[in-house]
Amino acid sequence: MSEDAMSHDETVRDAMTFPFPPGPHGGPPDAYADRRSACPLAPVVLPSGDEVLLATAYDDVRAVLGDQRFSRNLRYAGAPRMLPAADFSDDPHALVNMDPPEHTRLRRIVQAAFTPRRAESRRTRIQAVADELLAEMRAGGPPADLMTAFAFPLPIDIICDLLGVPTRDSPLFRGWSDMFLSTSTAAAPERAKAGAEFAAYVDDLVAARRSAPGEDLLDELISAHDEDERLSEVELARIVRGLIIAGHETTGNVIGRGVLALLRHPDQLAALREDPALVPSAVEEILRTEVPGHGGLLRVATDPLSLPSGGAVGRGQGVLAPVVAANYDPEHFPDPETFDVRRADNKHITFGHGPHFCLGANLARVELQVAIGSVIREFPDLGLVGGAQELTWISGSRVCCVSRLPVSW
Repeated sequence: MSEDAMSHDETVRDAMTFPFPPGPHGGPPDAYADRRSACPLAPVVLPSGDEVLLATAYDDVRAVLGDQRFSRNLRYAGAPRMLPAADFSDDPHALVNMDPPEHTRLRRIVQAAFTPRRAESRRTRIQAVADELLAEMRAGGPPADLMTAFAFPLPIDIICDLLGVPTRDSPLFRGWSDMFLSTSTAAAPERAKAGAEFAAYVDDLVAARRSAPGEDLLDELISAHDEDERLSEVELARIVRGLIIAGHETTGNVIGRGVLALLRHPDQLAALREDPALVPSAVEEILRTEVPGHGGLLRVATDPLSLPSGGAVGRGQGVLAPVVAANYDPEHFPDPETFDVRRADNKHITFGHGPHFCLGANLARVELQVAIGSVIREFPDLGLVGGAQELTWISGSRVCCVSRLPVSW
């Protein structure tokens, strides 16, 4: 290897300390594009101090997500860790941490509630909630924080309605969710406290529902334990907690980021106002560009293998495969930095790929279509209070989001 090549390689290695700061307006870290062109499978150091590989090319990311030789079981000795202290990856009963066949068994129990048909059947209810929230926001008068007035309450209400969970408890879910998704090493005691509180809440919720049964998804899950013995008590509680968190956090952030993207691109917003039939296409472009999770979930190779880029992964080596990096790969998305609500053949992998493809993808799409369509219809003069450059981005988390989205009309 030449001295120039050695110097370049050392620069790549030295620069790669995860997590990277987000790009402008909360976009993907600039480091992803740099690594994709220089070294699509490069070492990165995690907050724990462990070194893993970072995949940044579309084909590599898709391969990591789809190949069952990459495991989500990070609990065995020697596996790299995201944080030095315990986090949600240590929970063996969480669906997101399981591999097939156990993952397949549990996913099958809940997936019927999230089919395209079931998601579409909830559109009327989602529209009613959106209309109510936007009416309340209008009645409160400008300015308003779109995140707290609309973006988060909408998916929280829908997942609570689906499960049969009291919507009044949604502020608790937001606080717990913020703790679980933090990548800050200083928050370990707080994460443990939040986990215990959330576990107690769900245990009480399940006990109350056993005393007074209903006809919601929560009742179906309880039946899967009490009558069919397809779920253990621990699995039941973990699934409920996972659905509550996953059912609102990402979708709420994408709603906010999607509205912001449209306000930042007035020509694209004008196109939607002129032709509302473009909303589904616009939602797909929002999903491609406004992924709130910049890092992805860590996986460990159970066998040595090679990725499509030619990069080698050793047995026991950890790999991060962020979908946001894949979604900006110019080999698959012409002019990827351009936000285009008419983008054709938009094969983003925001919802993942393979065994852990997002269970709620169909419901999230309907929620996003309703949310985006309703906002641009009901508030034709919507605008940011201040400029986009004045927004505060929260990036010390697995989710990159704006703390507030102040709007006026």
